[in-house]
Amino acid sequence: MPSSPVKFFALLLLAASLCFSACSTVNPARTQAESNLRTFKTAYVVTHGGSSFDMDQHLQNALLDRGLKVSAGPEKAKPTDVEMYAIYTDTWRWDLTMYLKSLQIQFYETKNGTLVASGSFSNGILHSWPDAGKKVSEVVATMYGEKKVE
Repeated sequence: MPSSPVKFFALLLLAASLCFSACSTVNPARTQAESNLRTFKTAYVVTHGGSSFDMDQHLQNALLDRGLKVSAGPEKAKPTDVEMYAIYTDTWRWDLTMYLKSLQIQFYETKNGTLVASGSFSNGILHSWPDAGKKVSEVVATMYGEKKVE
């Protein structure tokens, strides 16, 4: 037992912060062994519109940054002449302002509907307010096997 109430309080505070600390994480991506995303030159982003309009654009930008010709729209309008299509799910929460709670992105080969890569981001209980565009870019980077840049 610490000799003073100040030391006890400091240790209690340290223990609580260690127990309740949480961080946001871009999880390692999963790709099919036979797939090489760099061979794809065209992509279609299945858009959500509405409150996810910015996320639609962030995903398009992440693919454009990797040299793909990108089109976007609703799933039912997906063209058959693109090599892959991207679907995402974003979850938002409110805490003084909206923040990105989680994000999952999947890339599918258009010709046969095979999942070729998936990646995700999750925010912890004691969350941050991440830049959504940066998180989309980081998740896509992991899917392409790019090293994380700090």
